[in-house]
Amino acid sequence: MTKSWEKYISKNAYKSELKSIIEDILKNNLSSYIVVKLKGYENYFRIRRGKIRIVFIKKEDENEIVAVDTRGDVYKGI
Repeated sequence: MTKSWEKYISKNAYKSELKSIIEDILKNNLSSYIVVKLKGYENYFRIRRGKIRIVFIKKEDENEIVAVDTRGDVYKGI
């Protein structure tokens, strides 16, 4: 986990729910979420929780979290 989005989660009101979602993403347990592929990116996906977006890369054996931020800011720098 990178410090930039860990810091964001620690200050967010949904922090326990976001941590749970991130754990599920890392364990590749995505059946209970609506997962959307990002256009223009290969293997990049997102899960939405309210105004928060979690962007991750799907790999064969594990997933990697790329960014966790609000809707307007999460796609900057991907």
